[in-house]
Amino acid sequence: MRTALAVLALATLAAAPAHAEVTAQSDNGFAVRHSVTVAVDPDAAFAMLRTPAKWWDKDHTWTGSADNLYMDAQAGGCFCELIPNEATTESGAPQRTLRGSVQHMQILYVDPGKLLRLSGALGPLQGEAMVGTMTVSLAPIKGGTKLTFEYVAGGFMRMPQGEMAPAVDGVIGAQASRLAMALGPLVGGGGAEAPATSEPEPESEPAPDTDAAADDAGGSVSSLVADLEPDDAVSAGKDEEPVAKPAAKPAVKPGPAAGTRPLARPSRDRDPEEGGR
Repeated sequence: MRTALAVLALATLAAAPAHAEVTAQSDNGFAVRHSVTVAVDPDAAFAMLRTPAKWWDKDHTWTGSADNLYMDAQAGGCFCELIPNEATTESGAPQRTLRGSVQHMQILYVDPGKLLRLSGALGPLQGEAMVGTMTVSLAPIKGGTKLTFEYVAGGFMRMPQGEMAPAVDGVIGAQASRLAMALGPLVGGGGAEAPATSEPEPESEPAPDTDAAADDAGGSVSSLVADLEPDDAVSAGKDEEPVAKPAAKPAVKPGPAAGTRPLARPSRDRDPEEGGR
């Protein structure tokens, strides 16, 4: 009964528009691929990816509740679903015990923020002789992360492969879209930035008037320059004549100091008697 319901759900989703595509198909298998871009970094995207209870569609669970899903994100770990006990106590309260569990996929490869690979036949494929491998790769792009889902399935099944491939394609596409919505889709992904909300910049204040500022400080710039000029360049006032500087006195050549001999011997008259000497 569960298998029939799962097949019906797959077919219903396949009828809806999906961005995923069947990349390969043959009589014994098929491959689908889907990519989404989100506005968070790869580490944040991986943290959400490993928490399927927050984004996996409850319509593709065995219990009808995504809260029962969990993932042990390490090699050999389980992407599983708990089957709670539906029995009640005598007072009518639910019994908080575990009735069972089911494995959706097993973890094969984990590189946080870069890659997650799982093995398992999803949904109704579990009841067939089918094997499946889903690889989710994460790549940083401008403004966020690009996640690419690839699911490859093969083996023997009693249902026509041609009918099952587009149904699985729709399911993978829907789950990838739900993950993107949980993280926040990146507008114009693949290298383009999400449009940012621009806030109006505060109006810049007008540049202060330097002359006015100088006047406030106690005088204009020109008056300050005048104070630095020589005294003879300063006007005594508008109605007064400029004050003339006194004429300089002629310099007096100093004579020899008293008690000192002159540098040159004074000439003397020759004695006529010494003329023959």
